[in-house]
Amino acid sequence: MLMISPAQADILLGAPGVAAGTKIATKVPFMINHALPGSYKFIFSGIEARGDTLGAPGASGTNGNGGQFHLQATVSGGSGGERLGKIEFRDVQDYNTAPLKTIPLAPVAVFRATTTPITINLQWKGNGNAHKPNGIFNILGEYQKDPPIPTGSLKFGVGRWILEDNPNPAGVATIVRE
Repeated sequence: MLMISPAQADILLGAPGVAAGTKIATKVPFMINHALPGSYKFIFSGIEARGDTLGAPGASGTNGNGGQFHLQATVSGGSGGERLGKIEFRDVQDYNTAPLKTIPLAPVAVFRATTTPITINLQWKGNGNAHKPNGIFNILGEYQKDPPIPTGSLKFGVGRWILEDNPNPAGVATIVRE
């Protein structure tokens, strides 16, 4: 007896701090969460998506492309609240044949720990009438788990320091550890 299993979507999900190939959406709709504990900084700068096939047969002669396909990514953590980015495709064929679609966030969202590390929460969502999309969906940005440990020492008196002329520019120097 020959058994045929239904084809499923394979959307590779990516983000800074997430090992490549470890997060995959195999059906639509989907909602996949991932936590990055012990984080010191995460910069969420945008999202990108692209399909890589011609779609798959669907109902009513639509070839699986009968409705819109929505992708959404949300990043939250620490006291920085949460930010999200959205990409919409006319249908699965649009997703599968369009060039890489990138949506930058302006301004970028920066999640930064103060004295103790924070947990960054990532969420990828896909909705719509997409039967078997295949491709990628990435959260763009930067991730810093462990900042370099300071070495040596600096000693400054309390107050603000004014920069001298020649060869230094005019202004005030502020020292901040990130």
